[in-house]
Amino acid sequence: MALKMKSSTPIRVREVWAENLVDEFSLIKEAISRFSFVSLDTEFPGTLFLSNLDKSLLSQAPPSHNYSLMKYNVDLLKIIQLGMTLSDSQGNLPSLGTEFHYVWQFNFRDFNIEHDPYNDESIGLLERQGIDLKKNREKGIDSSDFAWMVLTSGLVFNNCSITWITFHGAYDFGFLIKILTRRELPCDMASFLGMVSFFFGVRVYDTKFMMGSISGLRGGLERVAKLLGVERTTGSRHQAGSDSLLTQQTFVRFKDSCANLDLENLNGCEGMIFGLCEGWLGFDRTPEVYIETSTRLIKTQFKEVFSV
Repeated sequence: MALKMKSSTPIRVREVWAENLVDEFSLIKEAISRFSFVSLDTEFPGTLFLSNLDKSLLSQAPPSHNYSLMKYNVDLLKIIQLGMTLSDSQGNLPSLGTEFHYVWQFNFRDFNIEHDPYNDESIGLLERQGIDLKKNREKGIDSSDFAWMVLTSGLVFNNCSITWITFHGAYDFGFLIKILTRRELPCDMASFLGMVSFFFGVRVYDTKFMMGSISGLRGGLERVAKLLGVERTTGSRHQAGSDSLLTQQTFVRFKDSCANLDLENLNGCEGMIFGLCEGWLGFDRTPEVYIETSTRLIKTQFKEVFSV
């Protein structure tokens, strides 16, 4: 049976551009006192650095390998969208005094398809799903302005009150930390995880990691949501606002139906990001990382094999 929302109130995605960034963050600042569970999703121009491992083995790769892949990609790429869903501990969303419930979708201007690296297939998929790259360039948010809004919003440095929810969240936190620090990600994974804790506190949960002990519960967000009976209630897949909502609803369903978890004590899963946990399943050899040569706009110096 598909997951039913706690009320029949329709959900709307609040599109955020440069012109309404300040106003929308004012609403978020007011909402987080009651809706302190923050679910994230990011959209970006695909991945350029790939592993030579079969996809079925990637979940068994050492954390250092997974981190290196993520770092190489995040350092080189620019964010396109970020979705944010606020909810309370029961999964209820803010209404902002209206007849609707809301989630947020931030559209960034940083990525320029004429000059920046990207994966052809991924960009084509995002455009087919409705992302207007031209509009993003003309009306989108500069990520430095977004960083200032986040740093002064109460969302970060508030590790006792805010709970962060992701699904396979390494890239989500990777792009956020890159934006907040205006620097490349740290060279080592321990420093990166320290930054996650510094900015986002200890209440960080990755649903993909948490469901690892449940037999048969495998795959990406769309597949797992379907297995759990969760229906997408607004927007399209690969749009960050809609995917952040699906992440939130999948987390609630998993918590309530599969794991019987208490939101006040999530059984030691705090800070355990899928693929970046020490003591992960492990792998018996060190794999290599390489760049897909069919990807456009990659400078020659990047076309080399890296040892991880």
